[in-house]
Amino acid sequence: MEVEARVSELERRVSILSRALYLILFEEGETLPKNEIDDLKKRLNNYRERREEFTSLNELLKDVQSNTAQKSYK
Repeated sequence: MEVEARVSELERRVSILSRALYLILFEEGETLPKNEIDDLKKRLNNYRERREEFTSLNELLKDVQSNTAQKSYK
């Protein structure tokens, strides 16, 4: 039962993030319930506080390219 509840919660979060991403990409507004807006704000603030824990995409791409180049020389 715990697994089903966790999956349901993750599906809800993916749905919220998907709609937020659509808004960012296409600038077409959608009315969201207050609880979903609050959840997005909380997650964004949590990300901002923990930003240094994440690797930037550019840094990650450089590492991947470096590793790929090293493998091709061998």
